[in-house]
Amino acid sequence: MGDQPKRVRAWVRHLADRSYVVLIDGPDGEVEVGRTRRTRDVLSTARAGAARVLGVPEDGLGLDDIALTFARPPYGTDGQWVRIVAVENSHDASEASEIGLLGRAYWFDHEAAWFVTVTGSGTSLHPGEHLDFAPSVTDEEVAAFDAYISGANQRP
Repeated sequence: MGDQPKRVRAWVRHLADRSYVVLIDGPDGEVEVGRTRRTRDVLSTARAGAARVLGVPEDGLGLDDIALTFARPPYGTDGQWVRIVAVENSHDASEASEIGLLGRAYWFDHEAAWFVTVTGSGTSLHPGEHLDFAPSVTDEEVAAFDAYISGANQRP
């Protein structure tokens, strides 16, 4: 690749089981370089696969050398109810306390994740694999959420 790192175009294809296929533009066109079930592993999968396909050492490609496009998933719509079913670090009490909470989700392209607002703890980013997009929702949960949102928008 010479002294200048080559910019590699990579993208994600969503599968029905909510896993991801990672593809790159190789010398002979589109090449599948790996699959993962975790959003956080997509970029490293693209990097390792690009190095393999291009025949260069993996450390010869920086993460900035990968131009990753992470398309909006085919599941989920902005403003829909979701339930948090997992977190990155379940040993962190502040993260683990979100498991089971109901929220409203909005896709955030730049982060390839969902902004989820939940009652009492505000808004945070969650990868799609941490969310249930068809939760059972109680009237009490909806009322608590609406009250929280209404109160959050009021100035003192």
